[in-house]
Amino acid sequence: MEKIKDFWDGFYTAVTSHLPDLAGALIIAVVGILIAFLTVRITRKAMTKKEVDASLIAFVCRSVRLLIYAFTLLAALSALQVSITGIVAFFSAAAAAVALALKDRLNDVASGIVILFSKPFVTGDFIEFSKYKGFVQKIDIMHTNILTYDGTNVIIPNSVISNSEVNNYTAHPQIRVTIIVPIPYDANIKEVQGILMKVIDSTDLVLSGEEYPHKVRLENFGDSALEFSVRCFCEYQNYWPVYYALMEGIKNALDENGIAIPFNQLDVHIAQ
Repeated sequence: MEKIKDFWDGFYTAVTSHLPDLAGALIIAVVGILIAFLTVRITRKAMTKKEVDASLIAFVCRSVRLLIYAFTLLAALSALQVSITGIVAFFSAAAAAVALALKDRLNDVASGIVILFSKPFVTGDFIEFSKYKGFVQKIDIMHTNILTYDGTNVIIPNSVISNSEVNNYTAHPQIRVTIIVPIPYDANIKEVQGILMKVIDSTDLVLSGEEYPHKVRLENFGDSALEFSVRCFCEYQNYWPVYYALMEGIKNALDENGIAIPFNQLDVHIAQ
């Protein structure tokens, strides 16, 4: 019983002697949290007013909050008479070890920062790179989410995107649709051009006017067919509906006019 009383007296003495330090640390913590809340709120409002990309706003606000929390923690520990030199050294060594172990991930982080600040594309843009094409749903610090036309949510490391050629269709909302059509060599060029031009003119969502010319040109002399290019323009979000409508319209128009689409074939002549 005497030991319990001595322990309690020692504990009470330690707490009361450090009570001012505890109160100071608590006040620092509360003030730090309030400062973080107000700073993030002001930063978010200012960036939103300037129409900054939502992903960049989230990244900046998260970074500001963590930075203020870190300084608040160090200040609170200092108020408790805790030496922060060793803590800073420990976290520095831990950060170096983590950086060495996650060097590939850090490459994604660095690429994410570059994408967020250089803005080759932003949330909502329609982009194409490598084998993917779709709308940017979210740009995170390590990954970018893309929603493809078939409804697939593709999560791609930022380092992969930063090392690829990216075509941002939204930067120029009007996009050209090009389809190569093989035609038999014995077909009449003018007749084929007229048929394909009618298909373009009758397709919905195709843009018209001097700025968006409709063109049908003989593109190439192929191995087994004349290759015509069908070109027109549409809004980038209508690319696939226009593309598929043109494909179906071209096939139906050629069938109606008795023009068969040739396929690769090999003629073998046997010498006697």
